[in-house]
Amino acid sequence: MTIIKATNTKTDKLKWLIYIVLGICLLTYIIKYSEWHFISKFIFSFPLVINLLFDIYYLKNIKPAITNIEFSESLLVINRGNKKSRKIKLSNLKYSIKKRKFDKHKTEIELKEKKGLLFKTAERLHIKNWEEIFKIEKELEKNKVPRVEWKPKTIWGKYWGIFIDLFFLTVGDGDIGMTEYQEKSIKGNSENPIKENKSA
Repeated sequence: MTIIKATNTKTDKLKWLIYIVLGICLLTYIIKYSEWHFISKFIFSFPLVINLLFDIYYLKNIKPAITNIEFSESLLVINRGNKKSRKIKLSNLKYSIKKRKFDKHKTEIELKEKKGLLFKTAERLHIKNWEEIFKIEKELEKNKVPRVEWKPKTIWGKYWGIFIDLFFLTVGDGDIGMTEYQEKSIKGNSENPIKENKSA
């Protein structure tokens, strides 16, 4: 059995509170003070409202910090202090990793557990809480846990390129190609990308 301990047990509560305050301020400015056309206000307010609702959801669903994780022969065990441990079968697990050679402080592993027919996010482990995050990656590889493409957590993180392109389209400057840039940026979020199967 391999046990890996967290080096920091702080949660992201403050981060989501800041995002919510910033989102409310931005919405207030767009709706009340900006001189944009009604259509432009709607185009930008709608995704901001959706993003704000997700931020509130993330804040309300913050779990107690993980103290350590255990890898056994067939299980991944997630321990949270005095809380009941969570056990996930390795056969029901996939993972993704955000890892850039010159941006190691943003490294993050997403653990996805099989729920019915789909794999849903079970935990996100960030390097700020896990100094041995690359040891976790090696354990996942050693246990032959399938790796999938990493995706951002937030709506803004997933679609900021589309929002920027929409802005320039509404002000009449045309598509500046930020959607394509964002897609390339997400795909390039690992220094060792997943190898594609070239067989027919």
